[in-house]
Amino acid sequence: MCNHTPECPAVDQPGWETAAQLVHHDDLGWSMLCNGAIVLDAAVRPEPAPVPVPAVTEMPVRARRARTRTRTRQAVPAPARRPVTEPIAA
Repeated sequence: MCNHTPECPAVDQPGWETAAQLVHHDDLGWSMLCNGAIVLDAAVRPEPAPVPVPAVTEMPVRARRARTRTRTRQAVPAPARRPVTEPIAA
């Protein structure tokens, strides 16, 4: 893959990282060397994939129940109190 003289070291040999860069993507954080190695930049973090926002749907309208008539409570008069005629013993 390498056309340099002297040829760049293969990936499995020491000094492989000294090979010339063929492709460099600084925005993506990687580069490809002429010996076929792909070097990732440790400073670039991959951005998370965008999460699709679900479309806003309206809630179904619930049928209202028909109101039934309820009986109104009629005030019941309190029983009349008897007057106390006997004195309370002390």
